[in-house]
Amino acid sequence: MDPTTFKTAADFADQVAEALDEVFESPASAKLRDILAEMANALDSRLQVNLTCILDVFDEQKASPLPLHSTGLAASHGQEPYRTWNDSTPQRCLVEGEIQVVPNDRCPRCWGTWDFKLQHRTCQHCHAVLGRDCKLLLDSDVCPFCEKGKVTMANPNCNRCGVEIDSSIAAWG
Repeated sequence: MDPTTFKTAADFADQVAEALDEVFESPASAKLRDILAEMANALDSRLQVNLTCILDVFDEQKASPLPLHSTGLAASHGQEPYRTWNDSTPQRCLVEGEIQVVPNDRCPRCWGTWDFKLQHRTCQHCHAVLGRDCKLLLDSDVCPFCEKGKVTMANPNCNRCGVEIDSSIAAWG
C-alpha cells in the first residue's frame, strides 16, 4: 500500500482501536467475558478461547486482505478473560521502484502472510524474493528484525540482536 494511503488507513485504524478499547473495557462486555470464561472452563484445560476483532483492508487486485488492527478477548481454564492484541508494526519496502507500507508480517507485493522475511526470503504466496522483487527500505536506524536495536549502512549488525542486514535485501534511505 502506498505510504499516503497507508497513513490514511492507519489513522482510521487508530480510531477503530480506541472505539474497541471502549467496548471491551465497558460494562457491556461483561456478558461476553462471562461466556468466554464459561466456555474456557467447560473445555479441556489446555485449550484457550479467543474472540478476535480484525480490521482488514481489501484490494480487488491483491490475493489477501491487509490487517491493520487485531484485538480481542481471550480466556483460559480457571482464569479471568483478558485483552489480546496481534498487530504488527508497519514496514516500508521498495517494490518495483515504488515505496509500499505493510505490516511487517505481510508481503508488500501480494499482502499475503510473510513472517520472518530475513530468514524466509521468498513469499510463499506470490513467490516474491527479498532482494530481487522487493527490498526492505531502511530509512531509520531501527533494526527490521528485533525492532529494538540499531543498524546503519556503515554498521549493518544490530547492536541488540546481532542480526546482520545483508545489503542485497535492503535499500538504505
